[in-house]
Amino acid sequence: MYDNFLRFIKVINYIIYARLSKEEQGKSREDQSRSIKNQIKVCQNYIEEEKKNYPNCKFKEVAILKDDGVSGTTFNREDFNKLVKLIEEKAVNMVITKDLSRLGRDHIQTDDYIEKWFPEHNVRYVSIMENIDTYGDLISNEIAPIINWSNENFARQTSKKIKKTFKEYRQEGKWTGGEIPLGYKKDPQNKYHFIVDEQGKEIVKRIFNLALENNSINKIVTILRKEHIPLPSVIKKNQRNLNTNLWSSNTVKAILQNEMYLGHMVQGKTTRLNHKSKKIIYLPKENWDIVKNTHEPIIDKETFNNVQLLFKTNKNKTFKSHDYLLKGLIKCQECNHTISIQTYPNRKTCYTVCNFYRKYGNQKKLCTAHRFNYYELEKLILKDIKENCLKFLDKNKLIKIVKDFEKNDQRINNIKRNINKSKQEITKLNHQIAEIYNDKLEKIISKEQYQNITKSKYETLHYEKKKLLRYMANLKEINNNKIKTDYNKIIEDFLNLNNKLIILNLIDVIYLNQDGIIDIYYKIQKPNN
Repeated sequence: MYDNFLRFIKVINYIIYARLSKEEQGKSREDQSRSIKNQIKVCQNYIEEEKKNYPNCKFKEVAILKDDGVSGTTFNREDFNKLVKLIEEKAVNMVITKDLSRLGRDHIQTDDYIEKWFPEHNVRYVSIMENIDTYGDLISNEIAPIINWSNENFARQTSKKIKKTFKEYRQEGKWTGGEIPLGYKKDPQNKYHFIVDEQGKEIVKRIFNLALENNSINKIVTILRKEHIPLPSVIKKNQRNLNTNLWSSNTVKAILQNEMYLGHMVQGKTTRLNHKSKKIIYLPKENWDIVKNTHEPIIDKETFNNVQLLFKTNKNKTFKSHDYLLKGLIKCQECNHTISIQTYPNRKTCYTVCNFYRKYGNQKKLCTAHRFNYYELEKLILKDIKENCLKFLDKNKLIKIVKDFEKNDQRINNIKRNINKSKQEITKLNHQIAEIYNDKLEKIISKEQYQNITKSKYETLHYEKKKLLRYMANLKEINNNKIKTDYNKIIEDFLNLNNKLIILNLIDVIYLNQDGIIDIYYKIQKPNN
C-alpha cells in the first residue's frame, strides 16, 4: 500500500469514527442500522478484510471516536475535534467511517476534508458504503461531492420538516422545549403542558409585588439576594454549580416581562438563518407564536400591565436617582423626544430639559432647552388631573365599592392558605432533616453525604420560615387596616396623586411646549359616573 506521496506504508494507525444525530435516533430498523454500535462493527469488519488484502502491513487501532446526538451540519463536535488533533500530531494516517454522511452533512466542508485536508495531511480516508478511498484512484471518489451534496440536502429537508412540525405544535399551544419559566414545571401526564411549581410560583409573585411597590430592577435584585431566595436554576435542580445568592438584573427583567405568567404559551421568539447557521435571529413580537390560556396563570392581567407601566419609566432608574412622579411621561412638543429631569448639586430645585437638545443642541442648534422648574410643573399637572377626577367622582358610590371589596376580600383566605402550606412544609422539612440525622447516627450515610443532603434542606427551610413570617405580617396588616379604615381618607389619598401607578394608569403622555404650555393626554377619554 502506498500513501499520497507514493511511499510504501508499513504501519496503518487508524481511527474508526462514528456519528449519530438526535434526529436519527430511534427504534426503527433503519435507525438501528445507523446506530453507533452498528457503524463501529462495519468499520471493524472492513479492517479485518484489509489485513487480509495487505498481509505485509501492520494495522494499529489508535482510537474509536464517536459523537452521539450531534448534527452532521456542524464540524464543531467533541470527538471529531479529537480526531483532527490526533491527525495534526501525526498519530494517525487513516480514518474510516461507515458512510460519508457520518463524516458530515455540510457538503462544502465535507468535500474540503476529503479532497484537500486529508490528502495534505497524508491521511487515508475510507467511506465503506460508497467505496470512497483517498489512497486509490477510484471512480467512486469522483462522485463523492455529489453524494455529499445529497447528504446535505437530506439534512436540509429534515430540518425543514422538524421546523414545520414544531411550528404546528407551537400554534396549538404545545410546549416544544427550552427553558421552562420559573413557577412552572412539565406536566408528568403531558410533556407539552405546564403545571404550577408552588415554590417557584411564590418567588415570581414576590418579584411582581416588589415591582408594584415601584422598586427598580437593581433594588429587587438586592432584596432577593438579601432574603437568600434561591435562583430559578437551583429550584429546577439544573446541574450547575451556582451560588444561590447570585440573582441578576437580566433574570429579574425577563421574569417581569414574561407573558407566560398570564397563562399564555409564548414561543418562537428566535430563529436561525438556515440549518447550518448557528446565528440566532430575534424576531419581532408579531412573528411570535402566542396561544392564550394554555395553563394556569400565576399573575393576573392587571398586575402584569401595571408592572409593565412602572417598568417602562424605571428602566434607567438607579439606587441614587430620585423617582419623580412624572418621570418618563413628559415629551417635547417640538421634537417628540423625552424630557428628562436634571438636578444640580448646588441648587435646591430641579429642572426639565429636552434630551435631544441636551445631546445635540449646542452643536447643531436642534430644538430648545425646555428648561422649567420641575416641581412647579408637577403642581400644575397634578392640579389638572385632580380637577378632572373630581368632575366624575361620586364619593358615596366609591365608598360602597371599597366596602363591598373588603367584605369579599379573597386576600385573607389566600394568605391563610399560604400560611397553612408553609407550616406544613416546615413540619415536613424538619421531619426529613431528623430522619437524615438518624441515618447519619446509624452510619447508613457518611458525614459528607449528610452535609450535602441537608444543605439544600436547610436553605429551603430558611426560605419557608421567611415566607411564613411575611404571610403573617401581611395578614396582620390587612386586619389592622380593616379596623382603622377611613374611607374619606382613602379617597383623599387617591386625589393627592402621590402614587406613581395611579398617574401611569391615568396619563398617556404629557407634551411640554418650549413656551411652557402643557398638553395632557389622558388614557380615559370619557369616564363614566
